[in-house]
Amino acid sequence: MELIIDFDNIQDSSKKKFLLSTLKFLGIKFKTSENPQTLEEYNEDIEAGNAEIEMDDFISAEDLKREAAKW
Repeated sequence: MELIIDFDNIQDSSKKKFLLSTLKFLGIKFKTSENPQTLEEYNEDIEAGNAEIEMDDFISAEDLKREAAKW
């Protein structure tokens, strides 16, 4: 079974990232129907990611594995 996910309907970028990380971690195959990102959107995402890292607002791979094990 393969999922098709319309990422354009998910407005919260952190939810998109979490969904992708979880699906990859669990080995679930999926396809996306997302429109390509513009250079401006890409740069905004990079800046937002760097800001999150600087504020220690992230989850490590090990913490994600522990959290996923509780599901």
